[in-house]
Amino acid sequence: MLHILPHRGGGAETYIDLLEGLADFEHERVALSRGRMPLSAAVSLPVGYPRIARAARRADLVHAHGDVAAALALPMLRGRPSVVTTHGLHFLRRATGARRAAAQRALRAVARTADRVLCTSQAEHDELSELLGTALARRLEVVHNGIAPPPAADPAARAAARAELRLADGDVAALFLGELEARKAPLVAVAAARLAAAEGAPLVLLVAGDGPQAGAVRAQGSSVVRPLGFRRDPERLLAAADIFVLPSEREGLSFAVLEAMGHGLAMVVSDGPGNPEAIGDAGIVVRGGDVAALAAALGALAGDPAQRALLGAAARERVRSTFSLERMLAGVGAAYAAARGAHAD
Repeated sequence: MLHILPHRGGGAETYIDLLEGLADFEHERVALSRGRMPLSAAVSLPVGYPRIARAARRADLVHAHGDVAAALALPMLRGRPSVVTTHGLHFLRRATGARRAAAQRALRAVARTADRVLCTSQAEHDELSELLGTALARRLEVVHNGIAPPPAADPAARAAARAELRLADGDVAALFLGELEARKAPLVAVAAARLAAAEGAPLVLLVAGDGPQAGAVRAQGSSVVRPLGFRRDPERLLAAADIFVLPSEREGLSFAVLEAMGHGLAMVVSDGPGNPEAIGDAGIVVRGGDVAALAAALGALAGDPAQRALLGAAARERVRSTFSLERMLAGVGAAYAAARGAHAD
């Protein structure tokens, strides 16, 4: 299996890590760009593309991740078993004008070429179906992201993690965990936490991650807002937290959200694509960018431990029943088998 990524890191990388659980497959991954910025791609592509094309010719199946990578790798999808996973359609969703028209043309070509196009959410499927039309939409399948549910919370581990983070017994910890970029809206979470605390909520916001808005987040650091930078121990932060907050503009189906649900946290997310589908009734959904609504939700949960426990239990059960790793692996494995079967002759 050759996995083609737009760049290293992010949810697609986590997705491939989980696919390592598929038996009888050997996974190789390559990135089209050394970084997330367009300049990185402009430098990386001319050098790396021929090497990636050679790797694709040797592979038994090519799996492209994300709309940009799929479009750029289109020649490598032709004439061989190929699968694409959309991972949020981030380029299409943010593009306007001529760039959006180009993205639409590229996605139609991808759908005509790849043997299977996997959408990580129903929201992606519906959006692509409208773009592609009835005939091409038949090539789409929804295979939700999934995780292995974490073990039940260990009170001793939770106490140790909270002590390390200097959380007092009465503090209610909300956790933002993700890339500190505009799409994830960390500054909306910061503003909402400050407002909720100003109105009397015993709330502390832990902000874990790095990215373009890291400096702006650090500038807001206080007793209420605790910037933690990039952390390699997200499980420890999830054990310490009471609430998970993600006011992002859009997602595919966030692994961070699923992990927080699996840890039994009370969930507060925006109504951006992907988020409501992930939490269903097991959390609170607020309008994207609405600081006052987010502050009200955080404040209400900070003052209601029974409601936090109820939502946390519902979130954990939703992961078990709807977003299991076994279901994800079965769906992707079936797509691989279908793609290989289509080229068996």
